[in-house]
Amino acid sequence: MMRSAPPRPKGSAQLDRLRAKIRAIEPHALAAPQGAQPCRAPGELLHLQPGLHEICPAEYLDTPAALAVQTGFMAMHLRTSERRPPLVWVRPADGRGQDFGQPYPLALKAWGLKPDEVLLAEASDMADALWAMEEALRTGAWLIGEIGQASQYDLTRSKRLNLAARDCGGLALLLRSHLTASPSAALSRWRISARPSQAEAWRGATGLPGLGHPRYRAQLERVKGGPPADFDIEWRNAAFHVLKPAPLAQRAAQPDPIALSA
Repeated sequence: MMRSAPPRPKGSAQLDRLRAKIRAIEPHALAAPQGAQPCRAPGELLHLQPGLHEICPAEYLDTPAALAVQTGFMAMHLRTSERRPPLVWVRPADGRGQDFGQPYPLALKAWGLKPDEVLLAEASDMADALWAMEEALRTGAWLIGEIGQASQYDLTRSKRLNLAARDCGGLALLLRSHLTASPSAALSRWRISARPSQAEAWRGATGLPGLGHPRYRAQLERVKGGPPADFDIEWRNAAFHVLKPAPLAQRAAQPDPIALSA
């Protein structure tokens, strides 16, 4: 004899109506089963959604690598954008220029950006820099920003920047410090480190290896609506490409362990 289903507790009708209201407000957030997260291929993760994204160096000396990835990301998305929005690069005048210099026009061109289309704005302090970033986004421009370890950049400020970028369908890429730990409203946070490139044959000079394409380790620490990821990328043909791990039989041999005597 089949047992009948237990009676529904009181208030179930009210809960059903509440769930229906929530689904109407946030249809995409409740489309997947509870606890499930969509898994995206590494190549798809390189295509950033409109909004605010953070890029951090793994170590302080990886800052140039993080800047390169930041520039490459922007060039990729500008090239595929339906419109050609203006690009504003905002940095504080007292930032890390003493260590790593200013944006170099020829380098920008090598990474796919037209130097004459980049507006470089140097603010007197971080408060002015954050204000300039938000104002640039509200005009419809796309943004490359450098903030480092700025105490003025908090959750509220990141929400304002993210909303400003999303309202215009634009992209805001912020370079933060390697010490970054504070939460923010950014859609994703990347941690970048430099990787050795693969040497290429050097024409005209026997025995000298040529410089290969730039490579980086990209750690996606967090992304809205998805799990973290970790993979290597290479810049070639004006785009980032995900590198597949080498088969075990083709990996370089490890050096013999060194015996340490007391």
